[in-house]
Amino acid sequence: MSKFNTKKTGFETGIIAGTETQTAGKYTNYELLRRVTLSNLLFESNYYQSSDDIMNQIENLVKKVEPQKVIDLALECRFEQKLRHTPLWLLLLVNQFHKDISIKDSLAKICTRPDMLMDFLGMLKVRYEKIKPIPKPIKKGLALAFNNYDEYQIAKYKKSNMDLSLIDVVNLVHPKPNQKNEEALKKLVNNTLEPANTWETALSGGADKKGTFERMISENSLGALAILRNIRNMKESGISRIMIKQAISQVRSQWLTPLNFLAAQRIAPEFTEDINDAMKNCFATIKIKGTTILAIDVSGSMGGITSGFSDFSRMDLAFAMAALGSYIFEDLILVFTAGNDGVCKGKHLVWSNSKGLGIFSDFNNIHSTLGGGGIFTYQLCEWLRDQGYAKDAERLVVISDSQDIDVSRGRKNKPDTSPYMNSYIIDISTHTHGIKTGVWTAEINGWSDKLFHYILALENKQ
Repeated sequence: MSKFNTKKTGFETGIIAGTETQTAGKYTNYELLRRVTLSNLLFESNYYQSSDDIMNQIENLVKKVEPQKVIDLALECRFEQKLRHTPLWLLLLVNQFHKDISIKDSLAKICTRPDMLMDFLGMLKVRYEKIKPIPKPIKKGLALAFNNYDEYQIAKYKKSNMDLSLIDVVNLVHPKPNQKNEEALKKLVNNTLEPANTWETALSGGADKKGTFERMISENSLGALAILRNIRNMKESGISRIMIKQAISQVRSQWLTPLNFLAAQRIAPEFTEDINDAMKNCFATIKIKGTTILAIDVSGSMGGITSGFSDFSRMDLAFAMAALGSYIFEDLILVFTAGNDGVCKGKHLVWSNSKGLGIFSDFNNIHSTLGGGGIFTYQLCEWLRDQGYAKDAERLVVISDSQDIDVSRGRKNKPDTSPYMNSYIIDISTHTHGIKTGVWTAEINGWSDKLFHYILALENKQ
């Protein structure tokens, strides 16, 4: 439950986005709520803002936004963005500030894992300093959520060693058993539920590490995230390279993000090709036709970490999306862009040396060539046109953060996106206000592996 204790960090919030970028976009309350939820990890400070600020912003905005829109946003956070705590927090706030709408069904749908029930009750305790009495919509929603779980999930997440366990939840909300979970709930209550077949359970029970991994790989019973996180353990336990490659080929999951694959690749770069293939199998389910220019901001602010507990920077997010784009876009022109803030000059580079996660190995060369300033979106668009890249491209996609030096220095010129049928700027920063120039087909805040699917959906509606 330490997740629900805010932690102060050394971040000086708002220095870059608040001072350097003086022209901020004017958003509706709903747009601001989307921005602050889809770009943040709840309870975690980031480069621009403290966790306290983030939570206060979400609370203030939920009060002002139509409750059904907040509920729909919570569902999007869970199933499109794959966030775990933010959608629960949104629903808790809806229940507090909008008594005229029930969160029962949405809460049951969002709690895809049993441990999310404990998370939600933990939030309730943090919010009100007590759990009981549980508001009726919450109690009914948590009870209904048990319909999602089978015996394996109930056994895996019973959390008997935690202050708040799954049996506590059962006793608090009294779920009605169904055919899928009746036997498991009975065993849970009677304390006869056997541990789930996981690698952690096997090893904690004294099983041989090599033998456990070999057995579960042969059974194809090792979870996708467990495989990516345990490549080093597999290597150290003496499992053959062939079997590790077999394990990676088994990775299939709708809940992974590109960063999960990046973390695995950094641990085991010798398996980069296999990890790339696994990422492609999970995410590259569509192909976007035509020529796409994908421009990645590599300015200094993109090097800030995404949150107080993360090992990943916004640069990592952008590069991971570039790796993903190399599989999704039919014809991709990959551009890196930065520059020099002192002379207000942008610099740009077309990259073709690598694709997939291998792009990360070239980062130092890219950064040293381009410098750490920027981004300069007006100059980028002029350069793409002057170099002849714009005339053949159907779309331009720019991934950046809240800064645009061309805008912040008072220049009146806006980026010329007219050569493209569609143009998008994706702001993956987490500052409250972004840059909103109105020249793009869509100005998108936040990111997920479904980002490019969203672009395709927008274009299919045209």
